[in-house]
Amino acid sequence: MRTKSRVLMIITCFLFMAPVSTMASAVQETELSRLMAEPGVRGLIILRNGDPDMAPLLSSHVRMTVTGPLVRARVSQEFHNPWDQWTEGVYVFPLPAGAAVDGMRLLIGGRVIEGVVQEKKEAKKIYSAAKAGGKRAGLMDQNRPNIFTISVANIEPGGRVTVEIEYQQMVMRNQGISSLRFPMVVGPRYIPGAPIVDRSISGLGWAPDTDQVPDASAITPPVNNPAEGKINPVTLEVDLMPGYPMEYIRSATHKIKTPNDVSNRVLVTLDGSNFADGDFSLEWKPAVEAPEAAIFTENTNRAVYSLLTLTPPAAVPYSTSPREVIFVLDISGSMAGESIKQARGALLMALDRLKETDTFNVIAFDDRQFPLFPRPIAADRAAVARARKFVQSRNAKGGTEIHPALILALSQQGSEQGRLTQIVFLTDGSVGNEQQALDTIRDRAGSARLFTVGIGSAPNGYFMEQAARRGRGTYTFINTVAEVEEKMTSLFRKLESPALTDIRLGVDGGGEVELFPYPIPDLYIGEPAVVAVRSAHTPARFLLKGRIGAREWSASPDVATEERPGVGKLWARWKIDSLMERHNRTIGGPDADGIRQAVVDLSVEHHLVSKFTSMVAVDVTPARPDSEGLTTHAMKTNMPRGWEYGKVFSMAKTATSAGALVYMGLLLLALSMGLWFIAAKRLEK
Repeated sequence: MRTKSRVLMIITCFLFMAPVSTMASAVQETELSRLMAEPGVRGLIILRNGDPDMAPLLSSHVRMTVTGPLVRARVSQEFHNPWDQWTEGVYVFPLPAGAAVDGMRLLIGGRVIEGVVQEKKEAKKIYSAAKAGGKRAGLMDQNRPNIFTISVANIEPGGRVTVEIEYQQMVMRNQGISSLRFPMVVGPRYIPGAPIVDRSISGLGWAPDTDQVPDASAITPPVNNPAEGKINPVTLEVDLMPGYPMEYIRSATHKIKTPNDVSNRVLVTLDGSNFADGDFSLEWKPAVEAPEAAIFTENTNRAVYSLLTLTPPAAVPYSTSPREVIFVLDISGSMAGESIKQARGALLMALDRLKETDTFNVIAFDDRQFPLFPRPIAADRAAVARARKFVQSRNAKGGTEIHPALILALSQQGSEQGRLTQIVFLTDGSVGNEQQALDTIRDRAGSARLFTVGIGSAPNGYFMEQAARRGRGTYTFINTVAEVEEKMTSLFRKLESPALTDIRLGVDGGGEVELFPYPIPDLYIGEPAVVAVRSAHTPARFLLKGRIGAREWSASPDVATEERPGVGKLWARWKIDSLMERHNRTIGGPDADGIRQAVVDLSVEHHLVSKFTSMVAVDVTPARPDSEGLTTHAMKTNMPRGWEYGKVFSMAKTATSAGALVYMGLLLLALSMGLWFIAAKRLEK
């Protein structure tokens, strides 16, 4: 016990002096942090080449079925235990933001064990008891709306366990093109703040929990060095049934195989060997004019759920109205490689699109902010030329201090009458404190519109979507350099056209009605209004109203409704999102507990995983003998495709005092070792 205390003293001294405000804290330091927090518990003490060796995730298979506007997905993850001891595997993985996760099961041999939704604390209690009792068990937690953790207990030596997860989401539609995204890897995130040392850690990640990101260790899974080869092979297929013949099907992120006949139903598969190292994106375009409106319903014994999609007419582009455009460019270390090329190319195109009647500014940021001008200025030729040189000279390094960059951009809003402020934010969003940034947008956006451009192979989709929604703008994903022109041209059409605002939905004949999202966000050219409605009876009519500039607009779709299972789960998912926004605003207030309970009740009713509920599956028969121990292994993930490992996991050179703190830490470490040696000699006497 005395020796263990001495070791912990040394580790503690080193840990406290390590700067955590850069994402680039050394991985080994955080491994020591983990061992310090729970010594002897983790299975991470097995070292190879000086680094903890993690039990691998053998493979994943994804099957998606698209019927009309809905996607039903099944993700199968096979865990393999290569060790000669019983193991618990823990895997942190992404799912699409807004996905309604409603199924989990364990497949062991020929047996299937279904998961059930429980309040998070109760689910954890059930899982822990099963793990201690030697029973095979699985637990799925939501860490963030787009980050989940699967824990699988008591995998026998050499054994395999498959976990199947099911979820539902909406197809995205923009200017007549439909699309879906499936994220495959949680990219390393920048973790600001000071380490929390007075409580147990929340996960097995490479970053310690901090006062700004209390769950940092739960959202930073260990990352495999690309020099060691890729891990986690994945197969994926999409059964595409949009309800109309298609002009084309394409993917900008992966090579795909499709039949020559692109008819009403197509099976899309990945071509060649693939690994979980970036988002999968699929787009398809109808060969004929797609219907502008559709209504899908689901009747249950509790209520009637309706899903309305309606595309407003194309707005007339602005011709003379002046704009104030503030471009924000992420140049942090995670943007190194292909990402910064995409971002620079996109921003250069945007600058060329400015008119001399516009005003503008460019703000680059890493862990500092670099505004081109103190305030937005007229977009004359000289100013735009200067901005182009500024953008072309930016390189990616340093940490991702997204919050102060947002504050600076929002503070530059002008007060000139008739001039609309638009903020275009180009980033991968790889931060752990996105909620702080989202709250700032909600509180400070004012009359500005925020447009997010997701860059790279694994952008933080949740942040992109929510930031645009709270900033009453829209979001765009750029997957490759080849896509820059097409995607930015689409964005320009939105920037230069008036939005459909003040949108309201009237429902006749449905009795008591509750709809989400509420309020309905602004829409831009080519974007459909998508609203989920819960009513006591089948509605007789829907009436959508809004304003395009100064003009009133309304539409009442006269289309036959179509029965479609799962509409109720989407409604519930969107209501949970609305409740969570309220909860985040009232944390610590008198309403927080009531909102939390409402989320739990709704999640249990619709069998959904949420912030406050988990899904747990337990085998009734013990498998691990009492005499055998159990080790826990965190599954490694790949570095996102195109990212530079050295730029992410290295000390940010632009950090003001990071290097000095490291040297100070090493000095104090040496001092503590000397004090330990003196103390040990005294104890021996």
